[in-house]
Amino acid sequence: MPGSIGTLEKALEILQLFTLGRAELSAPEIAAKLGMPLSTAYKYLQTFQQKQFLSKNERTNKYFPGLSILRLGLFAAAKTSVLEVSAPYLESLVEQSLETAVLTVLDGLNMVCVDVKESPRVLRITTAKGSTMPLYAGSPGKAVLAFRDQSFIDYVIKTTGIAKVNRNTITEIERLKEELARIRRQGFSESDSEYVADICSLAAPIFDYKGQAIASISVAGSAERILGENKKNLVGLVKESAKGISSELGYVENPRKYP
Repeated sequence: MPGSIGTLEKALEILQLFTLGRAELSAPEIAAKLGMPLSTAYKYLQTFQQKQFLSKNERTNKYFPGLSILRLGLFAAAKTSVLEVSAPYLESLVEQSLETAVLTVLDGLNMVCVDVKESPRVLRITTAKGSTMPLYAGSPGKAVLAFRDQSFIDYVIKTTGIAKVNRNTITEIERLKEELARIRRQGFSESDSEYVADICSLAAPIFDYKGQAIASISVAGSAERILGENKKNLVGLVKESAKGISSELGYVENPRKYP
């Protein structure tokens, strides 16, 4: 039994060597990385090929993930709910920040609030589940919009417009694009009375296994508590939460160019 477990662990270690940045590997490369005899590596690879967990590029003699891996990946992605994955992160975010934490998901050309964990403070922000907000006004929407393709951004602006919904709503196209570029650089968005008066928030994007920004997690409260001395700490907590959720959804960070 111990020997069987050791064999299984070694087999899993081989599969874990394949990443987006290392999609193909040769038998010698695998043997060297795991410190195993080349003959042993070939035995594992032959079994993986037979079961379609790996395929072989006959031109390069290198191996890459096969159909069985693809099927399992698609099944896992389909069964993984952003709402389910995010729940413990929202709880933790509230515990650490003492502010209301909100999960919003992209739904067409709007953001929808799907989960809220309220602050334990007496004076706190409340948000209703099911409420919607535009992509261009408020940190939850901007956090997602900033990481979508330019064609999508242009379509949103053309279709929904960027009308003023509160005193600090950005209504100039060029200024909005500058704001989105800043969000991409820093990895988070912020807002102060852009959608709802006197409510400030900080948000970070959540990515799925395809690398698409599909949701955001945020903290909301008063300007003094959100954008004051504790802002840096809150930004770190929000970004770390978004990163953890994205990872559990199968996202592998891969630098890409945005508009």
